Amino acid sequence: MATSRDVAKLAGVSIATISRVYRLPESVRPETRERVLKAAKELNYYPNLLARSLKENKSNSIGIAVNDFRNPFFFQVIEQIQSVLEKTDYQLLTFSPSGNYFSNDKIIRYLRSNQLDAFLFSPFFYYKEDYQLFKNCKQYCLQLYSDSYEDIDSIIIDDKYGTHLATKYLLECGHRKILILNANKDEEDIRDKGYIQAYQDISLTPDSRYILHYPCNRNHIQSIKENIKQLRPTAIISHAETLTIWTLSALQELGMTVPDSISLIAYDDHPWAEIMGITAIAQPIKLVGKTIANTVLEALSSNDSRPIVKKKIKPELIKRNSVSIL
Repeated sequence: MATSRDVAKLAGVSIATISRVYRLPESVRPETRERVLKAAKELNYYPNLLARSLKENKSNSIGIAVNDFRNPFFFQVIEQIQSVLEKTDYQLLTFSPSGNYFSNDKIIRYLRSNQLDAFLFSPFFYYKEDYQLFKNCKQYCLQLYSDSYEDIDSIIIDDKYGTHLATKYLLECGHRKILILNANKDEEDIRDKGYIQAYQDISLTPDSRYILHYPCNRNHIQSIKENIKQLRPTAIISHAETLTIWTLSALQELGMTVPDSISLIAYDDHPWAEIMGITAIAQPIKLVGKTIANTVLEALSSNDSRPIVKKKIKPELIKRNSVSIL
């Protein structure tokens, strides 16, 4: 069985370099790293992760809580995270929270028993119990797509910018009666601010009646239909896949077509939106996944105290055929 000494000899590097390639790959020059990995493959060498984890009191495991297993976005992001982690010793474990609450027994058990070196989660709200868990545990914690805890690192999508981008485009196309459908939140919705700002940028004041919020825990097709009939918008921005599907169903029942009868922008891009030619605000999945992975690896490779990390990723507008010019 090949050893690290054998790999070091074949690659022409020190044994310490072999260790760094598997523990801290970003600290090794790319050409050296590739030479080591090529030698390891040639010798069929695999590092003894169990022995190393016992020695270093590390599991080389990163946990991620997946909000919704039905949403392909989360798995596309996970694929990008995996593409970075596969060059390291770390493995990614997925967890499904109980509802919207992240303090389920399995996650707490893994965190407290040091079976996770890092935990990635998407908080919907601030929970005092969760906050104490994350602050007191010795593992690294990272918030995804939300910043509910001010002194815990976070990576979020700039939804204010994305909504501003969609609204600005519709305004540029001549639309003024723009209906925006947001997923319901108890706290102030940053997406509303992006919508309002786009109007204010051209010295207009939006009608607050056109800013609607719907909880996604039940069907709202009928309510959407009624609001369309009452407000008679020329364009709609729908956040979340569920709201977009409800909107399309409501328009179908009203006998309205996109973009002839009304324009539509979906916030979040999906394969079916591309097939249907629906203009969308898309999250750059590759950038999101790689930013998450690199942020975690940087934190795990540092023994020094670090400032709180807050990163925003800007979404992009994908223009298709669902917006008409007035």
